[in-house]
Parts: sequence; structure tokens; C-alpha cells
Amino acid sequence: MAIHNNDRRDFYLLVDEIDRFLLAQLGKNSRTSSYEMTRYLHGLGYKITDRTVRHRLKRLEKSNTILGYSLLLNPTLLSDKINRTILLKFRFKADTSVMISRLEKYCGEADFCVYSARMTGDFDWICHFVFDSVEQYEFESSNFLNRFVDLIDDFRSYESNMVKVTPYTLFDDHDIRDQKWRAYKILSSLKKYQKLNEKLQFIVESLVKHFGAKFSRIWLLDKERKNLILKFSAGKYKNIDGEFSKVPANSNKIGNILITGKPSITNDVVNDKRIRYPDWAKRENLQSFAGYPLTHGDNVIGVLAMFSTRRMQAADFEVLGVFSSQVSKELEGLYEAVDFLMPGRIKE
Repeated sequence: MAIHNNDRRDFYLLVDEIDRFLLAQLGKNSRTSSYEMTRYLHGLGYKITDRTVRHRLKRLEKSNTILGYSLLLNPTLLSDKINRTILLKFRFKADTSVMISRLEKYCGEADFCVYSARMTGDFDWICHFVFDSVEQYEFESSNFLNRFVDLIDDFRSYESNMVKVTPYTLFDDHDIRDQKWRAYKILSSLKKYQKLNEKLQFIVESLVKHFGAKFSRIWLLDKERKNLILKFSAGKYKNIDGEFSKVPANSNKIGNILITGKPSITNDVVNDKRIRYPDWAKRENLQSFAGYPLTHGDNVIGVLAMFSTRRMQAADFEVLGVFSSQVSKELEGLYEAVDFLMPGRIKE
């Protein structure tokens, strides 16, 4: 499915929430029937008929929001053909822009070109060609080079195999808006707690519930700034007196967050070299880890971290970042740094 993209602001004025859902579904599979989309919308609580869905799709086509529907090729079948990835470096002259337009048109119309794009760096253009035979490859490559001989300064051709083809999908921020709303709702609930201990325990418990985490924890820096002391834990591992009750500030995973002041995230916990016990992570079916610094002014005073058995999306990491930032701001406004840095206790 191709979507007109002249002006992003006009696009969002043209479509409403239901339209954007329809576009997202078609982006995943353009063969999705209007009946299937209607049933799914019913499951989301929208009262809409199949006829209305078909009418909306026709309107989106007439308004040029949908320009066409693309074919999703099976990469297994493509791997049996002649696959070549082509890199081009341009020779810039007075008519270069005209030649680039011709190249763009050529790649757009060539049946054997499945992908092409402008690049920055050592090369200026990349395209992927798929041919039925070696003879076709040799003929079309020769024709291609002769056609654009005045544009091409350097030409590289690599044999390649396509292992994945993903359809275009419309970014739908409905989920992230909903997650942010729930995160801020959790943060607003902190007001009902008077003691800092209660607030921080509520935070880690909410992360387990909100993000479906296996467990979530908060470490706070000791007075000497040498160790992170585990103060709060929720989920499967609630014990704060175990092996990770005291983590050196220069440790590989958690300590690095303290040192850099930047979050650490991964969706491949088992193979992450910074994880001390990969076999344990595998037994627990852990997939993702997210750790964020907690700050007081310009100083990092702790780490908020969680492990999950599900793969997290970019939206999840973004919301967790917003969540931890808001937590830091609230803690900074309530307590002086010295109260955090006293080992073994938290001011109530």
C-alpha cells in the first residue's frame, strides 16, 4: 500500500482514528477484507458496518491518501532467483539532478527492481535487483550501466539473498498515547502516599503491572558513591537482600547507567554480554531489559530497571523513559540529595 506523503499535517487532518486503523491494517496485509476489519473494530468497541468500512476505503482512494496496493513477495522464493544489491557513487555535474530524476524513474518502473533509495556516505544510491536468470542479469546490468554512464562514477554489485520482506505500515500512535495516559495516571496516584518508601514501592509494583515485567527494581547510590543499594523490588523477585542487594557503581550493566547517565535497553537479554547470568535469563525466558537513571539535579542518584519476558517496542521504551523522568522530578522536588545518599535508610 502506498500513501501520499506531500504534507504530514494535511494527512492527519484528512483521516480520523478509524481511518488510521484501516490504513495500518492494510499496511500489514493489503488483502485484509473489509469484513475482517469490521469485526476487529467491533472488538475494539467501534460500532461500524462493513458497508461503512468499504465506503471509507473508497474515500481514502479518491482523496489520494491511498495511491495503490503493493505486492508482498515471499523471500524464500526470491532466494532461488538472482539477487543483486547495487551501490552507486554519482559523478556530479551540471545536469546531475536531471540524471538522478531519470534514475529514480527507471528504478520505479523496472520490474526487476524491488527497492531503491538515495543514500549519504561513501555511496549515493542503493538498489536491489531480482532476476530470473544469469542471462537476464547480465543483459539488464549492461543496459543499466550504459543508460547512466554519465551519472555513475563508481559501481558496486554484490550477490545477496533476501531473508525478510516487511510490508509498509502506517505508524499509529494510538497505543503510545494510551500508554502515556496510563503512565501519568500512575504518577498522579503517588499523591495518595505520604512516605517516600511507599511511593517508590508503588512505582516498582506499577511497572510490573503496567509493562508486564517479570520484576522491577530501584537501586539508590550510597553516600560514598561506590555502590548502588537495592531498596525496592517487585514481581517474581521481591527479596532485596540477595546477590544484587549491593551493586558496585562500576558494574557492567547497572553501574554503566550510573556512570553514563543514559538508559540501557535491549531486546536480546540472553545474548547481551553485559548480563552476568545468561543461562538464568534463558531459563526465565527473559527477552527485554530496560534501565534508566534516576537523577537529583545534575547528579545520578539511582537506577530504575526492569526485566520482561516479552519483546518491548520502541513505544514501550519511550514511555518508560517518560515514566522514569517524571519519577526523578518528583523525588528531586521532595527530598534533598543528602537524604538519598545516606546508606541504609530513606527519609520518610
